[in-house]
Amino acid sequence: MAMKIRYILYLLVMILGMSSCYDDKGNYSYDPKNDITVTFDASYFEAVLGETVKLSPKLTFAIDSNDVDLSYEWIFLGRKISDQRNLEWVVDTVVNYQSIYMNVIDNRTGVAYSGGISALLTSPYAKEAWVVLAKQNGKSVLSYIREKNEDDGSDYGKFTYEDVPDIYRLVNDEELGSEPVRVLEHFAGGGDLGNFWVLQNGGQGCVDLSGQDFTKDVLLNNIFLDGNLPTDFKPIDMIDMKWLTCVVNHDGKVYTRKKLTDQLYNSGYFIDRPLIFEGEEVDGSRFVLAPFAGLGFTVMYDKVNNRFLAISDLSKEVAGKGFKFAVDESAYAPDFARLNDLGTMEVLHTGYYEVNEGRGDQGYYSILRDRTTGNYYTHDFRVNEMKESANPSAFPVLQRQIDLSQVINGTSKNVFNVLRSWVFGKDFGTPYVLISKDNELWLYDRDAKLPVEKYYEFPQGQIITAIDSECVGSRRVAIGMQSGEFYVLDLTRKAVNGQKEKLLYASTHDFGEIVHIRYKVGYGNSWSF
Repeated sequence: MAMKIRYILYLLVMILGMSSCYDDKGNYSYDPKNDITVTFDASYFEAVLGETVKLSPKLTFAIDSNDVDLSYEWIFLGRKISDQRNLEWVVDTVVNYQSIYMNVIDNRTGVAYSGGISALLTSPYAKEAWVVLAKQNGKSVLSYIREKNEDDGSDYGKFTYEDVPDIYRLVNDEELGSEPVRVLEHFAGGGDLGNFWVLQNGGQGCVDLSGQDFTKDVLLNNIFLDGNLPTDFKPIDMIDMKWLTCVVNHDGKVYTRKKLTDQLYNSGYFIDRPLIFEGEEVDGSRFVLAPFAGLGFTVMYDKVNNRFLAISDLSKEVAGKGFKFAVDESAYAPDFARLNDLGTMEVLHTGYYEVNEGRGDQGYYSILRDRTTGNYYTHDFRVNEMKESANPSAFPVLQRQIDLSQVINGTSKNVFNVLRSWVFGKDFGTPYVLISKDNELWLYDRDAKLPVEKYYEFPQGQIITAIDSECVGSRRVAIGMQSGEFYVLDLTRKAVNGQKEKLLYASTHDFGEIVHIRYKVGYGNSWSF
């Protein structure tokens, strides 16, 4: 019996052994797998059309990298763009955040390992830049000044600039028009780059351009209902929000369109009836261009009635409805000019600034002049986001007399600018108001409340005609001249305190008489929604 049992066990061992040898034939699964992990130093990268991209992924082996037989393939948008270990590829398409995949194939086992990196590929003109509108030889000229930032170990990096004069003609092979007024970046809900309205009163009239490459998209005159343009239609300003677009005529009348969808830059039609509030046409010649997404409205100074109003954009249903601000009367100081009736005060300029509490609040800072005394005042108030059930609320912050006799004399050219950001701490804050006086740029620190001081003096004969500080952080400001010069100044605390050079860039190109400048933010800076 014992011998029989030993025999059976012997047969079982033989059968198992034979089975093991059979399974081993051509099968190496008993070896520990030398898995490969493909990683990149970053989660995404940016590049422009025509630029050479170089990527060197890291390969991590479960065991070691010795005695391996590998092949590679790089896949983008379903096509193979390389079979090399490291990618060197010339960007040939424009796309937002699509992944490039690297497949590593173990030729001994046929197993493929994959890793990816997201790519933001744009045209050369999609990047952040200053867009400059000028008048040259009687024609409108749109130019593009690309800003690049390199890490040089300093606090903010090294900025360099590249001029692309007359970009509209370069891209569209035609003249832009004449009688230029201003430019406006506006956005769609799909998250794409902002488009650019160019306001002008000659040639083809106002035109909307692609934010990707500045190709022509649509003409303003073609998107009025039934082709009915207002009488003597010469636009001077435009506000393009999520649901509502307002275009302001030279006589102050505001014409609107309600968009059919917020996913497109242009949908729906303008109507040739002016905007009405409380039974009267409003004067919209002083819209305050400011981020609206967190508030649900845009602030407007109604010059005829000398008051501030809110034009709603909270929803498609209430877009275009006007509101007075709800203010707690007890919050007013005795000498603070009321928002709904500024009395003897006239508004010279109103700009916006960010409030530390977040996107639900926003500050508005004005320079006022008392018609009876001629004195100047700063006027600071904040607004809260709009709710469906109530008027937007506001509360006064401070009104303070300011001596501007050195800057405003009734004959010099004055341009105003309120810097956006002052909430980033001691080293990053820019709590400044800029006022030009011909070729001089003066600065007022609204935080320290020190007397206004001359910040920079440009060469004699040059007259400042445009100022823009919309770049992220407002730490750089663009200055445009009547004679065609373009400058970039540093407005960081260190520059203001004289610890670093103020002038960052002086273009050698004559852009023509510069009438307006706008920083191209592209996707962010709280403008998109």
